[in-house]
Amino acid sequence: MAQEHVAEIRRTKFSIGGEPNPLAEDLHQAVRNLSAELYAKDVHFLMELIQNAEDNEYPDGVDPSLEFVITSKDITSTGAPATLLIFNNEKGFSRDNINSICSVGRSTKKGIRKRGYIGEKAWRMSVRCLS
Repeated sequence: MAQEHVAEIRRTKFSIGGEPNPLAEDLHQAVRNLSAELYAKDVHFLMELIQNAEDNEYPDGVDPSLEFVITSKDITSTGAPATLLIFNNEKGFSRDNINSICSVGRSTKKGIRKRGYIGEKAWRMSVRCLS
């Protein structure tokens, strides 16, 4: 079901495997420019990942955990010298979450960030480097 939903988004929204959308390249460039300005500082994306983990939903009775693992292997086959893996024990993506990350400015997390950066949950966080 989830794979079908993602395939539908790819086809209808991003014209992957479907009819080309003339606005797709303009949107791609707009998002690229926006993200370049938003994440101008090298470490900002790490703070964003941690904040996203804070905003996630967790099963009852589970202490949230977040783990960053850096490996020297290029598991993405993109020619990168290393790969950053991020593990989090959240509930997982809902259909609305998937739609949200495939959109610009339509976050399902709006309003939850009023409490500021990382604060209310008891966290286990770790960083590992693998060769």
